[in-house]
Amino acid sequence: MSEVVRRLLSTPMGLPEVIAQPSDGGAPAEPGLHAWWVAPGAVPGIAGPPHPDCGLELLYVGIARNRPASKSTLRSRLVRNHIRGTTGQSTLRRALAALLSEHEGWRSRWTTRPVLVRLDDDRLSVWMHDNLRVTWAVHPEPWTVEHATVEELRPPLNQVDNRTHPLYDYVKEMRTTWREAARRLQEGD
Repeated sequence: MSEVVRRLLSTPMGLPEVIAQPSDGGAPAEPGLHAWWVAPGAVPGIAGPPHPDCGLELLYVGIARNRPASKSTLRSRLVRNHIRGTTGQSTLRRALAALLSEHEGWRSRWTTRPVLVRLDDDRLSVWMHDNLRVTWAVHPEPWTVEHATVEELRPPLNQVDNRTHPLYDYVKEMRTTWREAARRLQEGD
């Protein structure tokens, strides 16, 4: 097991802990990988690999800095894009919107991609705070270990580097259905 995977399998933190200042144990302003965890059954149709210690399942693994020139950090990606961001800024939020919108009654619209309407994006944020936990691993070049990490951990919401996952087609279909529904709504305006 790599050091990155070992750190991603550490005890997950709640989102209020993640957004705390780095000096208080919050997400660091350094590049790395992040893993998102959820209680079994919280996302309909999705079951992820179990966490070794705490009864949660892995949903998604992302990176903060996808190339050398990027200025993204774990802190900026986690806090600004995923936790406090919108579906327009976050692949994780779009995947969750696609999987949860029907169940939660959330509404979407089309921009250059499907996004939740503002009120429902806010509801997604509340859902994330109530249901998700996060771990991370600092790494100077996360793009160099992303493929191997996704391959080893097998998070169900990742689409890149994860085509052999048993839920790959289901997640892809749900995202396509959500995207097409948002486009139809735009055309109906």
